[in-house]
Amino acid sequence: MSSFDSLNELLNKAKGKPDVIQEFRKFSGKTFQFSTDEGDSFNLSIGADGSPALSRGSAQSPSAIIRASDSVLSDIITGRADAVRSFMMGKVKVSGDLMSVQGLVNLLKKLR
Repeated sequence: MSSFDSLNELLNKAKGKPDVIQEFRKFSGKTFQFSTDEGDSFNLSIGADGSPALSRGSAQSPSAIIRASDSVLSDIITGRADAVRSFMMGKVKVSGDLMSVQGLVNLLKKLR
C-alpha cells in the first residue's frame, strides 16, 4: 500500500472519533507536504474545525515538508517504523515546522 493510501486509511478512522478531531485543531491552518523519493507529492491540510483533508499534489505554502521514500513513509504511518529513528538515520528529511511534524506523528499514533 502506498504512503498516500496508508495515510488516507488512517485519517478515515479519525472521522468517527470526535476527540481526535479535537486534537487536530491544534494544527488548524497547517499544511504538511509529503514528497516521496519516487516523485509523488501529497499534502495534509488541517481545517479550522480540525478536519484533516488529504490531497495529491504539492501545497502552495506548506508548514512543513517531509521527504522520504514511499516505503519509509508508509512504514512510519502504519507504525512499522519509528519516525524519530528514521529521521536520525537520515531516511526522512523534514524542512519547516519540525515541532508540528512531531506533534502530527504523535497524533497519528493515536489513530492506529
